[in-house]
Amino acid sequence: MIDLTGLTFDELRQWVVNEMDMKPFRAVQIFGWIHGRRETAFSEMTDISMVHRKKLASAAVLRRPETVEVRKSADGTTKYAFMLDDGEVIESVLIPDRPRLTACLSTQAGCRCRCSFCRTGLSGFRRNLSTAEIVAQLYAMQDISGDRISNVVFMGMGEPMDNFDNVAGALSIISDERGICIGARKITVSTVGLPGGVDRLLATGRQYGLAVSLHSAVPETRRRLVPVSVSLPLSKLKKDLLKYNEKIGRRVTLEYCLISGVNDSPEEAEALIRFAAGLQYKINLLPYNPVEGLNLERPSRETVERFTGYLYPRCQAVTVRRSRGADITAACGQLGLRGGVRSLPRSD
Repeated sequence: MIDLTGLTFDELRQWVVNEMDMKPFRAVQIFGWIHGRRETAFSEMTDISMVHRKKLASAAVLRRPETVEVRKSADGTTKYAFMLDDGEVIESVLIPDRPRLTACLSTQAGCRCRCSFCRTGLSGFRRNLSTAEIVAQLYAMQDISGDRISNVVFMGMGEPMDNFDNVAGALSIISDERGICIGARKITVSTVGLPGGVDRLLATGRQYGLAVSLHSAVPETRRRLVPVSVSLPLSKLKKDLLKYNEKIGRRVTLEYCLISGVNDSPEEAEALIRFAAGLQYKINLLPYNPVEGLNLERPSRETVERFTGYLYPRCQAVTVRRSRGADITAACGQLGLRGGVRSLPRSD
């Protein structure tokens, strides 16, 4: 049966009219119950007739993933492991930073990109998540925490642009004013930079934020860190980012994971400055978070300060992002349950 959690409002209205033979206004009611009140039982949708509720229950479902693990960091970050219907396990993160509460969502089980510093890529790619599975992560964390989530970042497991049709559906649902209504400007999509990815985001016509996992502006270093970058040269990536600046009128975030002896030299900083010239941007420096099995090291505080000092004030905005949830392997690059274990046994 179809999971209505993954239908945008327009898709739901079409389904209600064509498949359920109901009036279009019913879609407004149903969408509000699913995404505004986050109801999972058709029987509780009390402004819909009992006949229609039974009809809905016979044709559709409203799923939530099974929560198999919740771990809370000393800094307040919470990581959730969710089991999907096929036994696949994904991880999502809730990050408090008052007044914001940010949900970090996964878009794939595993990842095809195999970035050399990222735990998710070690487990390989298994499958894309459906729109319903992406949205359900947000609602599950909202329900478990009891706190209103204000921001969403697509920075969990997987490459969002590699599953963009389902990501686009989730973006539409999450930002819809008839539902949970998180504004487009409070939602950010992260990407390593795939051909056509930025164009597809622009085609939504919404002011979603864009973060690019750059990690180096030296082609050889970037290919080492982000192997799939061979498909989109830095020159073409920059053109895409300039287009985003022009059409959306927002800065792009350049994510840069600092790894000792790899991309933390003055030459690397100079290349980053040259790449950023002409863009509207901010640079987020992220000192590498250790991943078991990888022979990489976090740079010293002095190295991070030296790299930052070289960039600023030559660059518009430079911040060093404090790792959140590193003690529970919830920080950037650390997601991937138990080093890539595919699933956990179900509890009966």
